Amino acid sequence: MSIESGYILQAKGISKSFGGVQALSDVNLTVRCGEVHGVIGENGAGKTTLMNIFGGIIRQDKGTIEFNGENVDFNSPQEAFKKGISTIHQELTMIPHLSVMENIFMGNLRKFGISSKGIINRHKLINAAKKTLALLDLAIDPQKPVKDLSISEQQEIEIIKALSADARLIIMDEPNSSLTDSETKRLFDIIYKLKKRGISIVYVSHKIEEVIQISDTITVLRDGRFAGDLESSEATPARLFSMIAGRDMNAVQTRQKNETGEILLSLKNLSGNGFNNISFDLHKGEVLGFYGLVGSGRSELGRALFGADPVTGGTISLDGQPVIIDSQRKAISKGIAMVPEDRKEQALFMNLPVVQNMTISHLPKLSRFNFFIRPDHEKSITNDYIRLLHIKSDDPNQPVSALSGGNQQKVVLARSLMIQPRILILDEPTNGVDVGAKEEVHHLIGQSSALGLGIILISSEMPEILSMSDRIAVLHEGELAGILNREEFSKEKLIAYATGYQLQTTE
Repeated sequence: MSIESGYILQAKGISKSFGGVQALSDVNLTVRCGEVHGVIGENGAGKTTLMNIFGGIIRQDKGTIEFNGENVDFNSPQEAFKKGISTIHQELTMIPHLSVMENIFMGNLRKFGISSKGIINRHKLINAAKKTLALLDLAIDPQKPVKDLSISEQQEIEIIKALSADARLIIMDEPNSSLTDSETKRLFDIIYKLKKRGISIVYVSHKIEEVIQISDTITVLRDGRFAGDLESSEATPARLFSMIAGRDMNAVQTRQKNETGEILLSLKNLSGNGFNNISFDLHKGEVLGFYGLVGSGRSELGRALFGADPVTGGTISLDGQPVIIDSQRKAISKGIAMVPEDRKEQALFMNLPVVQNMTISHLPKLSRFNFFIRPDHEKSITNDYIRLLHIKSDDPNQPVSALSGGNQQKVVLARSLMIQPRILILDEPTNGVDVGAKEEVHHLIGQSSALGLGIILISSEMPEILSMSDRIAVLHEGELAGILNREEFSKEKLIAYATGYQLQTTE
């Protein structure tokens, strides 16, 4: 079928395996000219694998791809780029120390008059960059180093780079995973502008509501297979969830309250980097949510309780006894575990195997005479947690970097649970994971609290914090604005406390 049919991309019967793992099986995808086509599915569903095939990063084992009316079979990203397919990855590929304009035209600098001495006509380069930036009304200095830009601005430069090469199709793989709400709105405005220019967008995400909002058509993948297409006008969160997970959204159980009167943890006027005079109690079996805007001090408080950041004032008590937690080792010895906000930067050793990432905090109990690791015992307990958390891993000895984001998060959770903590601090535990993995994390929180763990849940997702918490502590500019009991929960109250409005009205 040719471009006259109205389709810019048609993929049929795409299959791909890695070793013994079948990543894609007979997947079909068609993208119309000038549309935003959402692709959604659980982590491990094959979304990124399919995008990497379209972008020339890997080749399919079976199947055909027709792009812009021509059968194509890309051997490299450069081939796809030259044909008009540009991919913007979740982890951006800019060269930080080079300028905006150099990143935009990287690989195409010869048209700017490179002399025999390798000198570029900078005046011509600057003017070309300004014209390209003006296509999307971006007020960014073309001579500014990319390292000085925000993540959202770097993403905009990736889009401009695609436009400079006359891209007909732009693939955005989890483009807003690191963006604020205002930055996401700016991204959506740019996508609408691209659509008006007749450019097709493939928008890959795990966020159901945003996919419905931004897309014209939505394709669902499940377990590496095509699960169906929907026009966005027909899509609802419940319907998409059922297609993604293969089960009815209404079957998801909400967490039951398990709080007891026993106090595990007590803070009195605790201060540290980013927070001041915080006081609260955490009960056995309680999920205490922490909510606040960016910069409110939520993550800093969690890190201080885990000994990752210093405390400058106040007291911490466990079981009514004052303690000093000045290191992560001390926190673990006291039965405190933490899943940090950024799993790649703060938790995982990406080049090490799954088994070592999982057991690294549990080594004393896996060793003989605190020296020799017992490999059989290590393998056995790793496999136990792989089964418990339904971690999709072909081999515990494979690098953790080979796992999907949701499964990487489960590895960090397994590490935390392996030390059998009494207090579990979860900082954005479902950030960057799909709806299926999110449901499993929520179920695990419910199970853990039912066993008596005290859980501190730090989350910027309002539905998550409202549905999973027994009480919610709201921080505003590093201070505790208030603690809400479950019967007091509402979105309006959370926003009021988080923005300081509640403080202003009570003064």
